[in-house]
Amino acid sequence: MREDRISKDDQAAPEMSREKKVLYREETTYRIISKSVAEYHFIVPFELPEDNRVEVGQIFSVRDGGLTFLARVLDIRHDSNYEGNWDTTIKGTQFFDREQIFNRIIAEPLGCVRNGSFKKSRTIPTKFSPVSRAEGEEFGFLRQAMGDIEVGFLRNGSELVNIPVSLHSEAMDHHMGVFATTGMGKSNFMKVFAASCMRLASRGESKFGLLIVDPHGEYLKGKGLAKGLIHLKGYSSSLACFSTDIENCQIPQVEELAVAVGDVRPEDVGLLYEWSAPQRDALDAISRIFDSESWLEEIQSQVGLDRLLGEGFREGTVLVLVRRIRNLLERNRYIQKRSSLPNILDHLQKGKVALVDIPRMSDRSELFLLSLLSRYILEEYKKAKEGSKGCLITVEEAQRVLGEGSNTRRFDTIAREGRKFGVGLCAITQQPKLINKQLLSQFNTLVVMGLGDRNDREQLEQSAKQDLSSLDIEIQTLEPGEAVISTLKIPFPVPARIHRFEEYCRRLNQEDKAGERRSFRPFVD
Repeated sequence: MREDRISKDDQAAPEMSREKKVLYREETTYRIISKSVAEYHFIVPFELPEDNRVEVGQIFSVRDGGLTFLARVLDIRHDSNYEGNWDTTIKGTQFFDREQIFNRIIAEPLGCVRNGSFKKSRTIPTKFSPVSRAEGEEFGFLRQAMGDIEVGFLRNGSELVNIPVSLHSEAMDHHMGVFATTGMGKSNFMKVFAASCMRLASRGESKFGLLIVDPHGEYLKGKGLAKGLIHLKGYSSSLACFSTDIENCQIPQVEELAVAVGDVRPEDVGLLYEWSAPQRDALDAISRIFDSESWLEEIQSQVGLDRLLGEGFREGTVLVLVRRIRNLLERNRYIQKRSSLPNILDHLQKGKVALVDIPRMSDRSELFLLSLLSRYILEEYKKAKEGSKGCLITVEEAQRVLGEGSNTRRFDTIAREGRKFGVGLCAITQQPKLINKQLLSQFNTLVVMGLGDRNDREQLEQSAKQDLSSLDIEIQTLEPGEAVISTLKIPFPVPARIHRFEEYCRRLNQEDKAGERRSFRPFVD
């Protein structure tokens, strides 16, 4: 019958046969044509409506008896039967136009679903099995695989699927990395992540505390039209804020940040400068010569100078050391008699979000404070009782402290050993290529939000627990707010659209007023 219809069309309008090439698009069924258990090929008409085109990153399903195979599109190529693809001809002209031209789709098998259960595929679907875009019901198994920290919705190409993408609290002490070039949405992701942590804490369901050190002043109040964490009115009890900004300290729930003189250790000062060998020796000798609670004050006195000189150090070496310590105290006025550190620790161990707001602070001062906080937290968690809630420490511009040749061994220690004590790192950076490969391999959760530099992508591909090497094209083409999330608790790297924080904040506030947990549906920014 199809051949009769074609013949009549040709007879009725032979002059239009070249213009209207594609045959009966509404009847088209995509079919698997090759290739192996590691790579699927299927073909589609070379010309499709704009809203029906196949996209890189899109997930398709292949139904074969009681099995549904899932495959992610890696590449799209022009092809035709003139390239020797004799096997496509067997299934008729429904695939292509009269010149037998079509698009070949290269897809990566993700696994197969049977009776609602997902597992890796060890076989291939029958040749010419029908292929279609995966729908919401075919992703149902992912609902059971998701965690409790909601960050966005599942994305299939450009379309959203009504399945929340949620990370697992129990994986946070195994470290997380957030990687993206400028403007791709790192800060928005972190605010959404923090909001979900606050949501859990307010319901008594939090399993870890989150420490955020914010040198840009964007998490607390937001900037411009962007909102901050204090706008989550119903969850304010789950947020503890500490700030060096006097104006921000006027906000009722914000405490002025203070670090006691006795909280500072010589090793905290050591990471701030490049030291000569004699200067490093003098710095190391401080802990032996002075009392740990009063060394900062003593070393600036004549008595302190004489004690160092009495150890055989040259006067020039000692004066450089003292001058740098005085500069540190001058630039960090929050070093006082009292301390906020026990309060910060208490909030973290209760599973809350502790935000340390340090706007307009220099890079050196920020690094000093972050290092001091990290050391204090790790020391206290080593002494914590069994069953205490864990902690995740966020590190902005993480390549500074986790890079090759970095002298900040403290963060190395947390990356390598922190999970033993329930302390994890969340590394945020635009340049993962600068992070030590061995340290990056310790990160079990990766949130990749768009990286244009091939070296950055290759660094992640070599370190990720799940294979990201095949997603190179997809990662290059991610739009702002889109991400590929790889974590061991979810069976394959999932494409996601991260919530826009302002919209997520509004929905959480509505949920709080309703007094119940709502099941949000995808929304379009």
